[in-house]
Amino acid sequence: MLTKVTKEVQKSVSALAMEDNRGLAIGIGASGDKTLLADKKAEEELSRALLQVEGVKVLSEESGDIGDPRNRTLAVVDPLDGSSNFESGLPFYCTSVAIVQGHNLAGVRLAVVRNLVNGDIYFAAKGEGASKNGRRIHTTKGIKLSESVLDVDLSGASGTVIAGIVPLLARARRVLHYGANALELCLLAEGKIDAFVDVRKRMRITDLAGGYLIAREAGAAISLIREPRSARELSLKTRFSLVASANESFHRVVMNEIQSKYRATEHEDVARGTLINPVRE
Repeated sequence: MLTKVTKEVQKSVSALAMEDNRGLAIGIGASGDKTLLADKKAEEELSRALLQVEGVKVLSEESGDIGDPRNRTLAVVDPLDGSSNFESGLPFYCTSVAIVQGHNLAGVRLAVVRNLVNGDIYFAAKGEGASKNGRRIHTTKGIKLSESVLDVDLSGASGTVIAGIVPLLARARRVLHYGANALELCLLAEGKIDAFVDVRKRMRITDLAGGYLIAREAGAAISLIREPRSARELSLKTRFSLVASANESFHRVVMNEIQSKYRATEHEDVARGTLINPVRE
């Protein structure tokens, strides 16, 4: 069902991408960001299909909580991740759906991310690995920081945050950023990048949930940098930072570099529910 409905989202968004008014804004979404017509159309396609499934409610970047709050299965969706790219005509954006049973990221059971430009579809079920277009994918192994490609989001970051992460950036072979978090985590999952880093404390659960499971099932190590307990809540109000690396050994290298330069409250391994090397202010 998720494959079919995300295909319909692709058709709807692609049609709007061909129009001169693809940047048409129709309001402000529940997340506080500008809502494009394409955002709303994509959400309508997703929510209409998901809410037909018994026991499902939806958390969307655009409308917030949708459906019966008593339902126990939550679909966390970002209808159009990379809206700014879409608005500018840059061909890198996606739709993301994560099916969650529980109250935090550890409860993500199923995830689908569809590239809305070329139709590539990434899928993961917890404990069953990850795939792209039906073929198993894996993160890179044995990478060195000096040989690595890092995806780092510094958009709107303070001078302090930028200065703190410069030593990590200087050691990488290449640093880039594409502008659609869920799809970037999928690039990590298939070994096209070696780490995704966002230490701005601005990421939302809708930005992360789908790509999180796909990257994790492909072999990635993922930590949150957060305020105490805040990242445990599946809410649009929660903001946090993220470090996702291709494997455990490379993750330790990246985390050690960040922890030595960038002070955070706690580092949480989401999958294990434990803290990694807490650093207190």
